[in-house]
Parts: sequence; C-alpha cells; structure tokens
Amino acid sequence: MSPLFGMMSPVMHVAVSLAMLLPPSGRLSAVQAQVIGSCTDPQTSPSSEPAGLSPLELARNLQAPLAADTLHAEFEHASFWDDNGPLLHNAWKEWEENHEADFEISDHDDDDDEFIEPSLSRAIGNAFRDPSEETESKVKSLWKNNSGDDGPLPKGVYATQLLTPSGISRIRDLLDMATSSGIPTRRPNGMNRHGVIVDSDVHGAVSVKSLVRLVEGEVINQVVRPVGRMLFPDRIGPGDDVEYFAFTIRYDGSDDHDENDSETDRDRDANKPKRDFELKEHRDASVVTLNINLNLPEEGFAGSEVFFREYPSEELNTMTFDDEHDPPPRNGKERGGTVRFSPGMAIIHLGAHRHGSLPISASTSKDGSGKRYNLVIWLFGKDGDVRISPYEKEEQMNISERWRGASKHTVESMFQVSRTERQ
Repeated sequence: MSPLFGMMSPVMHVAVSLAMLLPPSGRLSAVQAQVIGSCTDPQTSPSSEPAGLSPLELARNLQAPLAADTLHAEFEHASFWDDNGPLLHNAWKEWEENHEADFEISDHDDDDDEFIEPSLSRAIGNAFRDPSEETESKVKSLWKNNSGDDGPLPKGVYATQLLTPSGISRIRDLLDMATSSGIPTRRPNGMNRHGVIVDSDVHGAVSVKSLVRLVEGEVINQVVRPVGRMLFPDRIGPGDDVEYFAFTIRYDGSDDHDENDSETDRDRDANKPKRDFELKEHRDASVVTLNINLNLPEEGFAGSEVFFREYPSEELNTMTFDDEHDPPPRNGKERGGTVRFSPGMAIIHLGAHRHGSLPISASTSKDGSGKRYNLVIWLFGKDGDVRISPYEKEEQMNISERWRGASKHTVESMFQVSRTERQ
C-alpha cells in the first residue's frame, strides 16, 4: 500500500503529487508512490568503472542491490538507480542494437498470430471505428462480473480472456530476452521484489522499444484506457488516465521453496534473494488497474488468488474495511471476494479498491511450475494525480470521447480542452 494513500483525506478531488520524488530525468511520475527505492547504497557507480568499456559492459559489471523489504519499500536503493540511470539507459540501447535481428525475426513470426483474444479484438476494433451504444455494449459483454470458478466476482472487478497463447508467448519471449541481458533491473514496486518495470525513461526499468511499444500500443491504448472509461464512467474523466506505469510481478511457490524465504528468517542469508509468495492488502496508486496473467498453459500453480475487500465508496472515510489480518472475504460481491487467474486472463478494477494476493504453492499437476507471472498496468493523471471521487452524470465522458480519445496524444489534448472549459 502506498504511504501517500494512507495519508489521504477525503476531498472532492484527491491528487497524489510526486513532484518531490522526481529524479533528474524528470519522469518518475510513472512510478507513482510505490516504485522509488531507498537511499543508502554504497554500490558500484559509473565513475569507479575501468575506462574503455561500452555502456553494456559497464552495466553488466554493476553490483545491483537486492530488493529486501515487502512493505513501505518506496525508497529502497534509490541512489543506486538514480546514479546509474543514464548508464543503464545507454546499455539497453546498445543491447537492443546488438539484438536487432532477433527482434525482427520475432516480429515476423508474430505477424500472423493473434495477440488479443479474437472476439475481444474484433469488438474493440468496432468500438474504435464506430463508437455507439451497440458497439460498446458488445465490448462490455466480454468483461464478466457475474461469473467465476468460485461464484460471482466481487463488485467492481471485471474479468476477460485478454491474451491468446501466442500473445502470452510474445510478451514472455521479449521479457525473457531482456531479463537474460545481464543489465540490472529495478524492483517493480514497493511491495513486490521480483519483476521488472517496463518503461522508456524510468531509471532501472526495461526500456526495450519492442516491449514498450507492445505494452503501450497494444494493451494500454487499445484496451486499458477505453475499457477502464467504459466500465467506470463515473470515476474516470478527461486527463485522469493520461499516464501509465507498467510492471511485471512473479510469485514463487515451487517445491524447492526455502524456509529462508520467510519474512521472519530474512536476515539468515542477506545475500540470497527472497521469493515473493503473497501480497499484503493495499490500494494501488492508480485510478484504474489492469492485471494480466502471463503464465503459459503448462505452467500450473495453486493458490495465489487475488482477494478484494468491498467496493470503494464515494469518500474514503465512509468505506468500511475489514482488518488487514482478517481472512479474505468469501465471494459475495458487495463485501468483496477472490479471483483465480488462468493463462491470458485479465482483471480490471479501480486502484482505490483494496486487494491483495493469497499465498502461492506448487501445482498438484506433474508439469506445474508453482510460479505465477503477471503484467500489471496502472493509469493515472498528469504528475501522478489520482482522482478517487466520482463525477456527476453531466460531467462524465460520452461514448465517443471514451473511444476516440483513447490514445495518449488525444487524451492529453482532451485534458487541455477540458481544463480550459472549466476555467
């Protein structure tokens, strides 16, 4: 849970400003209140490296600090990533140039494969071409809230089959290539230790153009932004979803799980990376969140359901929360419930909707990996602003605005027009 959210008071429009957390590059708003990492790291810096090495070689020689904490770790190792950010950016550029042929082959292989599930892709395409009640209702019908393996989904949580098997493989192949590069990567947020940030500018993120374009162009512009507006028209207005923060997470419950991974035994071996096997209850630093499972069909796991508390009301101080130590609620819509992921499945919900992940364990099937891989995307406003109060009916975007204004460039233009009209 972001500490800034913990300090929020209910007002008609709540903004989370991250200006004081911005690095010299100027764009850490994408990291929000959960990504920045801590400030005490006497680690290797570019100035101490031998001369004559390329940026990629220098980056591979860095001794990156291990992510340790799983709560309020917003400032863990920040100085390391800020000091080495420009070097890492140049290293990714060099690495991508060295692998240009590999990316061309990968892109060619994917030309004839569906990325988004075909029926959803067609429905979204029709809504973009001809925004209307009819085309939008078709998209909405593919995001379920009234069904699930264990009963109805929690109120305000919608699920769909988003990615095809080839779509999952496409993202995983790019991520596997990047994470095997030898370039240090930053922890994804202040609670998860394992995963990467996908961004062109954030220090310590994976800035591979092919991956960033795929996430921004195919997922954010085509799915998250218009669908979020469609499902939550009273919560998302012009400018509320102009920026994004994308990251991956990995939960590990495989059979070789070491008891050294438990929180109480963290100090037993400070040089060994600890696994993530659950996530404490929190809110996201976003107006809306999309969470996509990236497991391949053969990668089974048990547990790791996402649990939700009750749907957030209009003002934070009127919301009733169960104690964070209570067991997660049973599926009952109004009081929350749990959601179980399957490969390529996505859920979308408000960032203010409190949630967490139950412990993961190895699958009972022979080929189960005992790991869960997900891509998470947060949308929010300029400079990290997160609006939580609802819009009145007359203030809400119409269907055309929801769909024809879904690209980032158009969103920014709409935001400027909206601000001018309200002044």
